[in-house]
Amino acid sequence: MNRVSTFLLLISLIFTGCHKKVTPVEYVLPDTVQLQSGDLAFRTGISKESRAVTTLDRNSIYTHVGMVVWTDDGWRVLHAVPNERASKQEEDSVKLEPIGTFFRSDRAEKGGIYRYPLTPKDTQQLREHALALYARHPLFDNLFDAQDTIAFYCTELVYFLYLQELQIDLSEGRRHNLPLYPDLIFCTDVSRNSKLQEVWSFH
Repeated sequence: MNRVSTFLLLISLIFTGCHKKVTPVEYVLPDTVQLQSGDLAFRTGISKESRAVTTLDRNSIYTHVGMVVWTDDGWRVLHAVPNERASKQEEDSVKLEPIGTFFRSDRAEKGGIYRYPLTPKDTQQLREHALALYARHPLFDNLFDAQDTIAFYCTELVYFLYLQELQIDLSEGRRHNLPLYPDLIFCTDVSRNSKLQEVWSFH
């Protein structure tokens, strides 16, 4: 099988998805974890989507990322992910979920919270922008085009929020070049940012 065929097979896993049938358990963050809006929540799951990412990027510690946001209902994670919709009739879109759901046992076998050094004003700006973006209910970016601002994939979403609001490039210009797709931002392109500090993690 040539490189292009292998790549297309791996990408197709993202859209077909196949999760193990287990009773999911909500993750409970330790009380000692102090969060702030703008924190990055990374995870690696057990799905075919996660396996596809780790196959394409063997240096990856995590395969998915979202941004932590304070809401009237508590801490949530804003993230863009395929194949986690409530019904087949729904379209894949940006989600705003409790942290326990984001790290749920059927979605994450390991994960962590990482922090970019921000001022209180920075965190407030990110929070407001994130909630305003969610209110538009943008779709998941099936074209994986980081240049658009209409639909988003996971790393594109956090990259966009930081760049648009704070002029901070979380990826520091790193990209992955794969056949038949525009240059992609992978989790490693963000997690390798030298200013990110681990707040908490689990394995």
